Amino acid sequence: MTVKFKMWSPFHYFMIIFPFVLALILYFFTKDKAEKTHRRVTVVLSIVMIAVLIMRNTYIWVNKGGPNPEVFPFQICHFGNFMFLIALLARDKVWGTIAWCLNFPAGLVSVIFADGLEANYATLINPQAIAYIAGHMLIVTTGLYMLLTGLIRIDRRSLLKMYGLAGLGYVLSVLVNNWFNKLFAHTGVDANYFYSYKPEAGTPLETMFNMGTSYTIAGITFNPVYLLLVAAVAAVLFMVMYGFYKLAEPARPRKYTVKAKA
Repeated sequence: MTVKFKMWSPFHYFMIIFPFVLALILYFFTKDKAEKTHRRVTVVLSIVMIAVLIMRNTYIWVNKGGPNPEVFPFQICHFGNFMFLIALLARDKVWGTIAWCLNFPAGLVSVIFADGLEANYATLINPQAIAYIAGHMLIVTTGLYMLLTGLIRIDRRSLLKMYGLAGLGYVLSVLVNNWFNKLFAHTGVDANYFYSYKPEAGTPLETMFNMGTSYTIAGITFNPVYLLLVAAVAAVLFMVMYGFYKLAEPARPRKYTVKAKA
C-alpha cells in the first residue's frame, strides 16, 4: 500500500495542528489535578517517544545490516526524546530549559518543514516515516504540556547554562559529523547532527548554507559562514522561546519544586 506524503496537504496541516490540540486537551483534563498526575502524563508521553525512537533505530539497524549514523540519537530531535523525561525526573531547571528552548522548537520546525517525508519516503507505511511523524508530534505535545502545567521552570541562570551546553554540543557536532562520516562512509549515510554538516533539504537552512563555502582543514570539513549564521539564528530562537515561557508564566502553577543547578 502506498500513501505518499504531500507538503501542505490536509494531513500535513493535521501534523502541525494536532500536537497543540492534544497538549491542550491533556492540560484541560488535568490542570486541576495534583502534580503527581501531571508527572504521570509526562512520563507516559516520554516513554511512548522513546519507544518510537527505539523502534525506528532498530528498524534502520536491521534494514541496513548494521549501524550507521542514523541509529545514534545525537540529532537534536532524537536526544530530545529523552530530554523531557530527564528534565522531569531530575527536577532541574537546566534540563527543562534545554528541552523547551532547544528540543521543542526543533520538533516543531521538523513538523512544519517536513520536506524530508516527501523526498525520502515513497510511502508513509514505513517505520521510519511513522517514527518521524509520531516522534516530532510527541515532542511538541510533551513540551507544551510540561510548559502549561509548570513542570518546566526557566530562570536567567538556567538560560545561560543552556546557551553554554547547546553551544558546546554544536561545536562538538562538527567534529563528530566528520569523524562518523569517515567511520561509516561504507554505509552511504551521512552524519548531520545539529545540522552542522549540511542543511536539511527544503528548509531555510539551505539558503544560509549557500551563502558560504565549505572548507576542509586538518581533515575537518565545515562551512564557517553557515555555522555562524545557524548559531546566530539559534541564539535568537532560544531567547524567543524564553519570551514565550515568560508570556505563559501567569497561567502556570507555582507549587512545583525544581533545582537551579545542573
